Amino acid sequence: MIFSMEDRQGDGDRLFGNGDGDGDGESTTFISARARLQTCDGHRVVSVCGVVLAHYALGDRMAEAHAMVMLVEQGWAYQSEIARAFACSERTVRRHQRRFESGGLGALGRESGYPRGRSRLPASRLQIVGEWKAGGIGNREIARRLGV
Repeated sequence: MIFSMEDRQGDGDRLFGNGDGDGDGESTTFISARARLQTCDGHRVVSVCGVVLAHYALGDRMAEAHAMVMLVEQGWAYQSEIARAFACSERTVRRHQRRFESGGLGALGRESGYPRGRSRLPASRLQIVGEWKAGGIGNREIARRLGV
């Protein structure tokens, strides 16, 4: 069956899934007239005119960012279409493009800024703050004592 742009249903992105609604995670999203994004069993496939452009596990941010960049750079979709299909902003797509241009695939692997999960405070200060909190001291008093 061939779908035209007018045949889109719902939010304009989802054309069909497994149809049974049992929530097994299968879905197909049309990114543009030629590109689509399929999700099934924890994996994603980005295909263009039936040819697989990218295949990766959900949660693989580097591979997802690379797929977005390839779609834009090869002219298969606009930034706005990619942002809508991947549930991100156009700014995020541009950021991925800029990082890829400046540092290649490795630059897509880590976001800029302070590393996630890493404490900004030394362990000794965390221990002191924990003791004060356990003793019933309020946040303002703790900040005053720390000189913040």
